[in-house]
Amino acid sequence: MLKKMISKITKFLKIIFFLLFNRNNWLRNYLINEEKFKKLSSGNLSNDLENLIDNLFNLSDSRLQQAANEKPFNNQNTRTEIISNFLNEYKPDQIFETGTLLGNTTEFFGNFDTQVISVEISELYFLISKIRFLDKKNIKLINGDSADILLNITPNNKKIFFYLDAHSQSSLPLKKEIEHCLKFENSVILIDDFKVPNNDSFGYDTYNNLDLSIENYEEIMDRDLYFPNYKTDIDVGNRGYVIVDISGKFSNIFIKNNLLFRHN
Repeated sequence: MLKKMISKITKFLKIIFFLLFNRNNWLRNYLINEEKFKKLSSGNLSNDLENLIDNLFNLSDSRLQQAANEKPFNNQNTRTEIISNFLNEYKPDQIFETGTLLGNTTEFFGNFDTQVISVEISELYFLISKIRFLDKKNIKLINGDSADILLNITPNNKKIFFYLDAHSQSSLPLKKEIEHCLKFENSVILIDDFKVPNNDSFGYDTYNNLDLSIENYEEIMDRDLYFPNYKTDIDVGNRGYVIVDISGKFSNIFIKNNLLFRHN
């Protein structure tokens, strides 16, 4: 018992010595930042930062490694097929994605003959994706808050495909994003992690006890809405989503697709 106690005290003293006197170590510099220390000491770390620190010395267990092995839309092949067919007919002037992460979906968008803008709030993921797409001239990455970036774009008549996936427990800019996107009359929005009406087999997100659902996002209720219409077991880890045809001009593309249903 005494031996274990001495061992713990020794380790504790080594940690203190490391933090006080090793001035070049990243952890010390992180902790002496007042704002970051406040978050760390109060247990307010969340999402990717917490995951990365928890798995710092074994990245094979981290979300970083999991995301690196994923395909577009988190490996959802059916959704990839639906979006691919739609984009080939819609022929967007631009694709605007929020939430780059490692850029697996961004890379998919980059295969279409149009400009792709992707916004990522995490500096870590932004830098990784920036390196990944150095040679992709049609892909532009922006590090920042997606709502702020979107609000700086003046509504226009271009055909823009908005892919909204920048939501997490620490940040939910979705309402601002949707309200602004709806001003682009020739555009189409896809909101990820959205609740599919009368079908709980598709996963969806909840933030502060508020589901991502049409009941809680009334601003889209008077638009043409399309939801997935297929069994979830045909893909791995299916997540719900909604496609918003802002003007209703592109119903001919969606209606003939039996993998989607139109919400009345």
